[in-house]
Amino acid sequence: MDSLDPLSPYLFRYKRRNFLVKDKLRPADLDALQHFETRPTDIFLVTYPKSGTVWMQQILVQIMGAADSDWTEDATNRKRVPWLEERLVDNPSRGRPDPRIFGSHLPPNMLPLGVKDKQIKVVYVWRNPKDILVSFYHFAQSWVLLEIPSSFEDFFQQFLDGNVYMGSWFDHIQDYHKERDQLNIHFVQYENMLKDLRGEVVKLCAFLGKDLTDEAIDHVVETSTFKSMKTNPKANYKDLVETDRYKKETMRKGKAGDWKNVFTVAQNERFDNVFEEKMSNLPLSCIWEIKE
Repeated sequence: MDSLDPLSPYLFRYKRRNFLVKDKLRPADLDALQHFETRPTDIFLVTYPKSGTVWMQQILVQIMGAADSDWTEDATNRKRVPWLEERLVDNPSRGRPDPRIFGSHLPPNMLPLGVKDKQIKVVYVWRNPKDILVSFYHFAQSWVLLEIPSSFEDFFQQFLDGNVYMGSWFDHIQDYHKERDQLNIHFVQYENMLKDLRGEVVKLCAFLGKDLTDEAIDHVVETSTFKSMKTNPKANYKDLVETDRYKKETMRKGKAGDWKNVFTVAQNERFDNVFEEKMSNLPLSCIWEIKE
């Protein structure tokens, strides 16, 4: 076994990122992913954890199914969009027909080299980090591979320090923004999907080169609402709850601004100070709340 740089009994650090000790992947496996054989028609869905991955999986599956009837099959979204660095669900080397979609949390310097060389389409979903922190805290109490936080305050500080699964959110989004001219990348803001899902689907179709009818786009939107997905076993990861990978359902609220119900005034001030320090040079504006 490769020697690991342990961060905790649950996490090890490699190339500025934190990975799961209980997972099967080790540094040599992560390095090998750079040589994974990509195809020009591949699509990569990239996110920092808890940024809207499951939501975008559903949207992409619906778009591809509407654009190509041969693409549709009776399978869960996680099998239609297998995790590049998660070999337990669906080995990414499996010879699936084109076009393939892969999900990943990896930073740009750890993606397959072909993503940049072949200008493969990358959809990057990002979300305001305060809501990510809260969602991540609840997720850590559900996913069996993660350590259950001793308190919200402890997890809050771990998040700010980058000592959580996949490391620093600040580094993740900075790294992808710096590579925006080198990658064929489309940034999607989670909160904009909440405000105007149809508008974001139209932009995404244009990026993917999928010319859908208005009726087809309406169907994509209708089947990709939080309410629809929460009761859809192909989209809500219910099968993993039933197989004890998760202790409870992972789709909680799907809102923007839930952090205000959790953060103390002092925590919010600390977060704002770190955000200002780390993000002052990034020309992206977070949407911290959407009032209903």
